Amino acid sequence: MKKEIILFLTICSLHIFGQKINFNPTIRVNYDSSLKFGEKFQQFQKFVLVGNSQDYYFAAGQNYLNDTGQYKAKAGIDLQTVSDYFQERLIKTEGNTNIFFRYGEDKIRYEEKVNLKWVLYAETKMINGVKCQMAATNKYGRRWIAYFSKDYPQSLGPYKFTGLPGLIFELYDTRDDYHFTLTKIERFTDDFTFSLSAFKDYSKDKYLKAKYNLENTFLAFPGLEINAEERKYYQSLLDKRKKMFNNPLELKPFE
Repeated sequence: MKKEIILFLTICSLHIFGQKINFNPTIRVNYDSSLKFGEKFQQFQKFVLVGNSQDYYFAAGQNYLNDTGQYKAKAGIDLQTVSDYFQERLIKTEGNTNIFFRYGEDKIRYEEKVNLKWVLYAETKMINGVKCQMAATNKYGRRWIAYFSKDYPQSLGPYKFTGLPGLIFELYDTRDDYHFTLTKIERFTDDFTFSLSAFKDYSKDKYLKAKYNLENTFLAFPGLEINAEERKYYQSLLDKRKKMFNNPLELKPFE
């Protein structure tokens, strides 16, 4: 029995260790963005990217501070639980992209290999004083235009958009629903460590269903006890939210 317990604990520790992400970044990048989540709902969001040419973390600003333990309350007001509008975060290591999301106490994630086929163009333009070259790809039901710089050899960019011979300074889809622009880049070599062990692992299709249910059904109100009239009110809130967020970045998640 003792041997069985030791074996069980060993397997558990290996599983937990396997969910621990650790890499050595070389840069930290800030992006400003304009995000059209729905027909009449547009928001401006700041993002942070930390990484090297192979590994990276990408998230909206508040979530980055929360995930890295850097958030500090100001003037006695704790905004740590205030959500960014773009809640998903990404970590890519060893060629695998992990997308993770938390909603209240629920933590979910999925893993995928992202394959992007870029076409490079001769067109260039200056972005923040840096000469950048144009590239394009079709992915997730949209055509994406990117401007990257070989002056920064890190093959990184916003969200899942990597694989170019340089850092992406600007990225947008041709409908201009989702537009990211680099605002700051700095050398950054602090070790990055994050554990995904608390996030329940799903396939991508089950993750998307779970995320939809958490955000758009009564699972969004855990423990809520209401009568019929109150239920109609909360349903109206959910219906309103669905309209506000009916234009996801990935129109075709499995393309």
